[in-house]
Amino acid sequence: MFKCTGNCAECGRCTNYITDNRKFQGVTSGIYRKFTKNPITSKQNCYGMAVDIGTTTIAGYLYKFPECELVSSICVPNSQVIHGADVISRIEYANNGGLDNLRDKVWAQIDKITAAFESKAGEAIDTFVITGNTAMLHILEGIDPRSLAVAPFTPQSLFGQASLHQSRVVDAQTSARETREVAGKTYLPRCISSYVGADITCGILASGMMEDKVSFLVDIGTNGEMALWSGEKLVCCATAAGPAFEGAGIAAGCPAVSGAINKVCVSNGEISYTTIDDETPMGICGTGIIDVIACMLALGVIDETGYLEDDFQIGDSGIFITPNDIRQVQLAKSAIRAGIDTLLNERGVTVDDVENFYIAGGFGNYIDKQSCAKIGLIPSEILDKVVVIGNSAGIGAGMILQSRACLEESERIGEMAETVDLSTSSYFMEKYVEHMMF
Repeated sequence: MFKCTGNCAECGRCTNYITDNRKFQGVTSGIYRKFTKNPITSKQNCYGMAVDIGTTTIAGYLYKFPECELVSSICVPNSQVIHGADVISRIEYANNGGLDNLRDKVWAQIDKITAAFESKAGEAIDTFVITGNTAMLHILEGIDPRSLAVAPFTPQSLFGQASLHQSRVVDAQTSARETREVAGKTYLPRCISSYVGADITCGILASGMMEDKVSFLVDIGTNGEMALWSGEKLVCCATAAGPAFEGAGIAAGCPAVSGAINKVCVSNGEISYTTIDDETPMGICGTGIIDVIACMLALGVIDETGYLEDDFQIGDSGIFITPNDIRQVQLAKSAIRAGIDTLLNERGVTVDDVENFYIAGGFGNYIDKQSCAKIGLIPSEILDKVVVIGNSAGIGAGMILQSRACLEESERIGEMAETVDLSTSSYFMEKYVEHMMF
C-alpha cells in the first residue's frame, strides 16, 4: 500500500502539498469530454507534461505516450503569491523590476516538478503544454506585462504558436537567471485577450461547451474569467473579483490548508463547521467564507445589505467574521454575478436558455452551489444545470498534449472568441451595484 511521505514535490502521487507544515489542498482532477487521441509529439515511447500556472497554484500532469496514460499529477502553491495575491499586484511588482524574479520563481517550480516526473519516468520529458492566464504566460516567457494593466490593455502576445519551441527551464543549481536547454519542446495554448487567458481556452476545450446549444463556463476566482456559447457566438469576459474567495483580504482568511474551515452549515438553529483534515480551526478558506455568509443570512445575523454590527464567531471555532469580511465578499460576488448577467445580456440569452452551467477551477471544485445561490453569486434558477468540472485548465492542456485535433481546436477557440469589455459597459456597472445586495 502506498504511504504518503509528505514530500510531494519528489513523489507527485498526491494533489496535496506540504506548506508551512500544513497540508495544502490542491486540485488536479477534472471532467472532460471525449476526444480523439493523436499525441502532438511524433516520438514513440516517451513522456509529456501538461502544466497549469494558476494565480494561486501550479498543477502538473505526467502522461505516457503513445498510450496517452496519465501517470502522475501534482498541485503546489504558486510561489509568486508572496509578491501579490492577484494578477494586477504581480504586474505592478514586475513593473518595479521584479519581472525576472517572478519568471525565475515559476520556472524553478516547473523545473522541480519536471525533475520529479522524470525521476518517476526514468527518462527526459519530450513535450510540454503550459497554460495559464495571459499575465502568467507573459511572466513565464519573460515578456513585460505592463501593457496588460493600462488602457487599451493590449497584450504583447496571445501565444498559441502553431509550432512548438525549444523549452527553457531554470537550472536551480546555477544562477537564477541562467537557463539550460532541455530535450523537450513547449507549446503555450492560445489566449483570447488580455484578461481571458489560455486557461479559459483550455477550459472551453475540456468542457465541450460548444457542443451544447447554449452553455456557460465560469472560473470563480481572483480573475473571474467566464465564457458564454450562444449556439452561434462565443463571448468572454473577465471581472476583477479580487482575492477574497482565495482567503486573502479576510481577517481570518487562509488558503485551503489543514485546519482551514471549509464547510459551514446551520443545524437546529446553531452553526456547525468542518475543517480540512479535521484539524483544529486556524482560519477560514474561500468555500467556508461563502458557506458562513449564507448561514448568517439564514439566521438573520446579517440582512440583504450585509450590515454586521459586531464580529461573528463561527460556532466554537474561535474564528470570527468581521464587517469588512462581509464587504469584501460583497464586492467579489457582485463582480462575478454582474459579469454573468452582462454576457447573457450581450447575446440576448436568458438563464432558462442555458443548457449547462460549468464551474471550473480549484476553488469551484469544492464550493457548495446552494450557498453560492443564497448569497447571489450565481443565479438560483441555474442550480440544477451546474456541472463542476474541476481543473479544466490543466485537463484541457493535457488534451492538447494528447491530441493534434485538440491543439487545432484550441487555436480556433482563441481566434473566434470575442471579449466583452466590462470597463466600458454601463449594463455591467448597473448590475454590479444591484448585486452588492444579498
